[in-house]
Amino acid sequence: MKQGHALFVTGTDTGVGKTMITGCLTALLASCDYNAVPYKPVQSGGIRMGDTLVAEDVAFYQSIHPLPYGQDELCTYCMEPAVSPHLAAQQTGVFIDPECIVRQLQVLRKNHDFVVVEGAGGLAVPLYESEQGIYMTDDLITRLNLPILLVTHPGLGTINHTVLTAKYAQARGIPILGFIVNHMPQQPNSMERDNVRMISKLTGLPMLGSFPQVTDTVPEVLSLQLDELRKQINLELLLERLKQIETRLL
Repeated sequence: MKQGHALFVTGTDTGVGKTMITGCLTALLASCDYNAVPYKPVQSGGIRMGDTLVAEDVAFYQSIHPLPYGQDELCTYCMEPAVSPHLAAQQTGVFIDPECIVRQLQVLRKNHDFVVVEGAGGLAVPLYESEQGIYMTDDLITRLNLPILLVTHPGLGTINHTVLTAKYAQARGIPILGFIVNHMPQQPNSMERDNVRMISKLTGLPMLGSFPQVTDTVPEVLSLQLDELRKQINLELLLERLKQIETRLL
């Protein structure tokens, strides 16, 4: 049975740019003749539009790359409160069942060459709380048996946040493909350059690319930036590391 490649995009913090990287990486893979699709298992902070609850991240994916699905296929759980998923689930009476996420990912992998899965926040984000305990994002990644792509930024504080995230993943036995630096200035200063160098040195992970500071998220503008993104993302190394890790995970 066919099973496409898949990876899990996580970040050092909320707002670091996981959605931007997920959407643009999907479009970049598609431009390289991969049948690629993004997947957002859990979205809190859904936008209410009349009787419809819109998963904002999915709407962004759809705006920059044509996708053969509606929201329900690309987001299993969408909740309106803009809080941590576990609290949003409590407030809305939603039960987040990891096995539903597993099944949907299997469907997407069966029908696509590549699935880019985006998490909610970082690794240590609780998804739901029950009498049996707290189910975390890293528990879901382990259940999905996926490696992670770490999204970070080049600014002050990034060394601490990125190293802690990498060490947490490694302690949980989660393989890491490498990291992408988002919000990278066109001409980074000495601190920003050294932050990236130090992150790679302290974690032993490769920098797989960078993404510029984006002020205009109009789909047409982002589409024009894909050619530039192709130059800044080491897709060959990312795919090589992914294949190596997938062989170990089998």
